[in-house]
Amino acid sequence: MELTDFQKGEIVALRVSKSHREIGHQLGIPHRTVSSFLELYDQRNLINNLPHPGAPHKLSAADIRYIVRTAESQTRIPLAELRVDTNSTVST
Repeated sequence: MELTDFQKGEIVALRVSKSHREIGHQLGIPHRTVSSFLELYDQRNLINNLPHPGAPHKLSAADIRYIVRTAESQTRIPLAELRVDTNSTVST
């Protein structure tokens, strides 16, 4: 779960008087997310997220399963036709 800067500020402010579980309950955030954020905050003393390298995935896990299932059931169709059949926009 990606926290907003506002949520991060709230977590840091509340840690003085509340447990991680209480903070999570009050803010509607899983307590493990609160704990993970505070661990990283203590290590880096920054609330900023580290950059996420690379472009996001174009296909979801469900898309990949569908394409694989289609390819396995129709082994004789060309790859270009498989792209059309699965409505996939990724390159061959």
